[in-house]
Amino acid sequence: MKRRLLIRGSRVQDIGYRMFLLTLASEHGLTSFQARNVGKKEVEAVYEGPDDSVRSFESDVRELAPGGAEVEDIVFEDYDGPVMDIERFRSYFTTLQLGKMIEVGLGMLSNQQLMIQRLETISQKQDETLNELRAFRSESSRNQQLMIQRLETISQKQDETLNELRALRDDLRVALDEKLSRLERDVLLIKERLKIK
Repeated sequence: MKRRLLIRGSRVQDIGYRMFLLTLASEHGLTSFQARNVGKKEVEAVYEGPDDSVRSFESDVRELAPGGAEVEDIVFEDYDGPVMDIERFRSYFTTLQLGKMIEVGLGMLSNQQLMIQRLETISQKQDETLNELRAFRSESSRNQQLMIQRLETISQKQDETLNELRALRDDLRVALDEKLSRLERDVLLIKERLKIK
């Protein structure tokens, strides 16, 4: 039995819906399966398998959804076009997802580079400020007290800036650690499902 389903909703993409459907299809013993995002608010899947397996799969699709999904409508219909072998689709989809993970990782590295450049710019400006203050101090001894006050203010601002940068770095490290952990778990799951050592 070949069928097609279309899931519509305000949040059905970028939450793992295709992987969710692929897992259900495997669990129900479907022989062929493929899924894709359509537009911005739809996920389409075509699938094939024994009648009982297809009905059981469709029942679970009606009842279950990945966390965070906001589904408005699910439509099932007969289908007579080609459907990719489920293992072939799994391999294709895994490659596609790994490519996305690489893009995300590269984006995170790029953001780190921008942060490092900003830190270097701040450091250069602080050096320039300190040099100007030293020159000012040597010009006039009566302005020494004013210079000391300005240095203290700059030092306080530097401390505040450093504290904010450290907090930002810590937040980024936590976020990176979480994303890398998720990536590692996903890769392990993919390897486990593909039986790759």
